[in-house]
Amino acid sequence: MSRATLALDRVMTALVGLVLVTLGVLGILWWAGRLGSVPTRVDLSAIRWWPRQQWWPWALGLAGLILVLLGLRWLVAHLPRRGISHLSLPGSGPQGRLHVAAGPVVDATADALARTPGVRSARGRIDHDRGQLVAHFDATIERGADLRTVAAAADAVTGELQAALERQDLTGLVQLRTAGRNRAMPRVY
Repeated sequence: MSRATLALDRVMTALVGLVLVTLGVLGILWWAGRLGSVPTRVDLSAIRWWPRQQWWPWALGLAGLILVLLGLRWLVAHLPRRGISHLSLPGSGPQGRLHVAAGPVVDATADALARTPGVRSARGRIDHDRGQLVAHFDATIERGADLRTVAAAADAVTGELQAALERQDLTGLVQLRTAGRNRAMPRVY
């Protein structure tokens, strides 16, 4: 989720919460008879003619369409984002842009991490996380894996990725998961 979406969510949540609390307090005060000159009944006779007008179905349809579009936009803003597919390389300028496909580079880096003793598998992606460019790696390690070896390999591959992409603003994040059980070793007869 982007920062703008998070900020909008927080503002809208605060506004909806404030409106609901205000309506709740007003409802309690009205029920208790503490609002003074507020009528006990609401007279809607002034707007009863609206549904009989020719523009009424069009207005309702337009309002419904706007609400549907706003709802869809809100849902799309909350979908998880995929990783970045292309990165700009240093040297891009007014004459042209240098791009690299991020997927193959990250896959090669994950494969290098997976070749580390004790690492069963690894996969990765690059995406923007809170304004930073982050390479996420998920690795499954064996139960008896040497964590120092795995940590050193993770540092090495993220450093190699930074060097290959020439992006010093790239941060590496490696998440390790322990395998449910160790793989069976081949038997020798």
